[in-house]
Amino acid sequence: MKTTVAQRALFWVWFPLALSFTLMMLESPATNAVLARFAEPSIQIAGFGVALGLSLLIESPVIMLLATAIALVSGRESFYAVLRFVLTLMLSLTLLTALIAFTPLYDLIALRVLGLPERVAHAGRIAMQVMLLWTAAIGWRRFLQGVLVRYGGARFVSWGTAIRLTSIVAVGVGLLWWDGLPGAVVGACMVMAGVIVEAIVATLFALPILRERVLSHYEAGAPLSQRAVWRFHLPLAGTTLLTLLVHPLTAAALARLPQPELAIAAWQVVFGSLLALRSWGFALQEAGVAVLQQGTALRELLRFTHKVALGTTLALGILAFTPLTSVFTERLLALRGELATPVQFGLQLCLLLPALTAYGSYLRGALIHAKRTPAVYRGMAFNLAVNALGLVGGVLLAQAWGANSAQASLLVGVVAFQLAAAVETLYLLRRLKE
Repeated sequence: MKTTVAQRALFWVWFPLALSFTLMMLESPATNAVLARFAEPSIQIAGFGVALGLSLLIESPVIMLLATAIALVSGRESFYAVLRFVLTLMLSLTLLTALIAFTPLYDLIALRVLGLPERVAHAGRIAMQVMLLWTAAIGWRRFLQGVLVRYGGARFVSWGTAIRLTSIVAVGVGLLWWDGLPGAVVGACMVMAGVIVEAIVATLFALPILRERVLSHYEAGAPLSQRAVWRFHLPLAGTTLLTLLVHPLTAAALARLPQPELAIAAWQVVFGSLLALRSWGFALQEAGVAVLQQGTALRELLRFTHKVALGTTLALGILAFTPLTSVFTERLLALRGELATPVQFGLQLCLLLPALTAYGSYLRGALIHAKRTPAVYRGMAFNLAVNALGLVGGVLLAQAWGANSAQASLLVGVVAFQLAAAVETLYLLRRLKE
């Protein structure tokens, strides 16, 4: 009976976060579905993917602000300490975005370091310029979402994300109807509208909780210092940075393989489509931190993780290995044959990814709760190292064997990605057992 009650309680902490993650991750297939209806869809999807990948890399220090706010905000003084930290990050990273997007530094990164085709790089530059305030908006709403989750308002996170997705779709449909902008710029406008709207909504939802439960509670003891916030958050930010480095690394590898424009576009669609499914596993990290703080046993969290891993793996199997895959790629996403075929192949290759995502999130949540964030950082470092080695090895093998298809190029990226995730999971499991 205790197990049933614990699983039910865990579900109601996890489900709003999972729903929020899912709605948030649906923006990628929604955006790709709009961009596929513009001229030169492979160029525009690939260009938007480059801009998004670089923007995600820059925003990596703010993504884990949700977990930091859950762990550190417990009253007026700690709230203002974390707030000062958040504002510093927002300003610094916005300046970094401007430095890359509006100077020759972008060409150095896109053309020389990543080796992207020139047309893809050009489409990505304009999109990245449109996304100048992307990081600031995300940092603000992740911070306030953490406060909401900490004080029992996880359902507001789901509502905010639903409003965000609605805004993205509305802007995309409107700009598709107008047909006056390149597809990559439309994608940038869609995601910018979404994050700005969600930041506003998160502020409105958080204000009552801040007034009634946070700012009215004066904490005893020494105030939380900026150094303490940095010490806690930096390993988490480093983990996310390493996570998101995977995307430009993969783009750089695919740019050196056959049919680079098509392969990069296919990777963008496959990875973006799977984010919606993997989001149920992603949510286990923040949910795990929250329920472990509330006294839930670790074994109950693991039992729940088994269910999420099995359910998401079955869902991907049904999507990738049944006629649904054609419905999804050709009708829903409106992909043309040259792009639909490698995307379908990529989805089938990723069967292990949902389970790896669930178990990795469970392990990171348990380690964060135990204040062992350096272990999380080192785990992601192993992930990145294995991924990079896998990409280098895959490129060399593909070139040696004379591979000449987008599917062969995509195989290199997908295998390296899943192998790296498996190595990270094994490392985190070992550290948790110590």
